[in-house]
Amino acid sequence: METISLLYDEDCPLCRWYTRLFVKYGILDTDGRISYNKYVVLHPTKVNADIAQTKIACIDHQTNQVYYGIDGLLLVLGNRFKLIRILGNFKPINLLLKFLYLFFSYNRRIFAPVKKRTVECACEPPKSILWRTVFIASLSFFTYLIVTWYFEHFLSHYMLINTPNDLILLMAQIGFQWGAFALFRQKNSYNYLGHLVFTSFLGALLLVFFGAGLQLLNLFGIQTEFLAVVFYGITILFMFLEHKRRIQLKEWTWKLTLSWVVFRILIYPFVFQI
Repeated sequence: METISLLYDEDCPLCRWYTRLFVKYGILDTDGRISYNKYVVLHPTKVNADIAQTKIACIDHQTNQVYYGIDGLLLVLGNRFKLIRILGNFKPINLLLKFLYLFFSYNRRIFAPVKKRTVECACEPPKSILWRTVFIASLSFFTYLIVTWYFEHFLSHYMLINTPNDLILLMAQIGFQWGAFALFRQKNSYNYLGHLVFTSFLGALLLVFFGAGLQLLNLFGIQTEFLAVVFYGITILFMFLEHKRRIQLKEWTWKLTLSWVVFRILIYPFVFQI
């Protein structure tokens, strides 16, 4: 593996994490994991910066060729696991992998947020309205499915007969917070909306965990109506704290978290029996 170097975004926690795993388990040599910023200083013409911002670069020193994105990862993993290389290069699977790669790459600073920087990283993913829209739409849809499942199975006793569709409420929250963002004259709504939707998605995943536990308790004949409300409250608290954490990391105004709470207070009378 000494013949391969994988460049990674040093400011991206996800990139640091998985490249460390590659080194730890012998997929990459110790010196095969190189910071993109440091490498381009020493070799300014070796890597196409426009591509490497989005697709991680992998250099094959034997052929002196640079691979990007999924092609680079398949090169690294394929040298250790031949089956991965064979399956990964199968066209339908390869197309799916490339789609997923771009989905994660363009939104990697949302999955793993970092502090606001005064100097822009040379490996910062560029802004893409398309991929951010795909991100927001897909996570909103999965959040809707999970929340609807939890409400119907565990909170139906506390809900009004005719409640607004959960997807409509989620879209309303996005619109409400977008308006608040503009009202408070904050910068970079492109990133804020990504963090907002991802926070809701994390809350939905927590509901999946709680819902599985409630179903297990139901199998033993344990009543879980009140416990379901407690778990939902814990989820809301988690989302509040996560939203607040991300706001602070990006140095946006605390008023955004306040508006997040206000929206919740405004909609709950239309959803739950008081």
